[in-house]
Amino acid sequence: MDFLGLDIAKARFEACLIAAGGQHHASFPNTESGFEQLAAWLARHRPAAAIELLHACMEATGNWGLDLAAFLYAAGVQVSIINPRQIKAFGDSELSRNKTDKLDAALIARFCRSHTPPAWTPPAAEMRELREMVRRCAALKANRTQEINRQKAGLVSGVVAASIERLLTCLNEEIRSITAAIRALIARDAALQTDFDLLRSIPCIGEVAATVILAEVPNIAEFTPKALAAFAGLSPQEHSSGSRRHAGGISRIGNPLLRSVLYLCALSARRHNPRLTDFVQRLTAAGKPHKVVLVAVARKLLVLAHAVIRTQKPFEADATA
Repeated sequence: MDFLGLDIAKARFEACLIAAGGQHHASFPNTESGFEQLAAWLARHRPAAAIELLHACMEATGNWGLDLAAFLYAAGVQVSIINPRQIKAFGDSELSRNKTDKLDAALIARFCRSHTPPAWTPPAAEMRELREMVRRCAALKANRTQEINRQKAGLVSGVVAASIERLLTCLNEEIRSITAAIRALIARDAALQTDFDLLRSIPCIGEVAATVILAEVPNIAEFTPKALAAFAGLSPQEHSSGSRRHAGGISRIGNPLLRSVLYLCALSARRHNPRLTDFVQRLTAAGKPHKVVLVAVARKLLVLAHAVIRTQKPFEADATA
């Protein structure tokens, strides 16, 4: 198998090919024309392409690399999109001292060869759109919270107060607009609407949480519960060395939006979700700190979300946990 490392930037991307004939480097524009140039370049340097498979690997860089990933996937290339922290750790393990786009592409190619990361499957167009809208809505709400906090802090200038008021009016309108668009997109897709209704059947999973889960984990049924908790950054983390023992809380290496919305749901679920009240009482009786209990509840809610979508059955309060 040959390995292709891709270091993605907004305007260009660097490519490093590790093949039987050696190692090759090139740079291309991050456009459809650049993708075609990459395909021609690969054909020149891979005379055994009909025999040798190609595994391409890139870091998760938002939307900058998704079009290239989809292009390669459509061409029959195995594609992996990985957490940048994995690449950094791999570089540290090699004692890498220099950093350039060319060196990064080679590092990614070597990581791909050494670790054979799992293959990526492109999301459907409507799922990409849903994720963009959900993240945009979350960003608008964060901006609104900042402005409200400034307003509450007390202002001397009437000009500034009026500016904040106008901006809050605009933000509220944008949030209403994009929320309506999210609802319309879900309603147009029967499968999305079914999964949305299943998630909403779980007490304390509201509309916002359900849309975030759909957008951020479109393939939730493919996860194991343990892997899902790790993906959200809700898995326990321990730091122990010699005589030092520290529980460490949660890893936080995961999806921050998903983790945040589940934590907020946990604030309500610890009291009002019938499946979780006994669980909370047991943890509290065991002396677990308040935040530890909330994180455990958030993790349980995620497991319940996984269960209702995997089985395609709504939540049942008296079912076995």
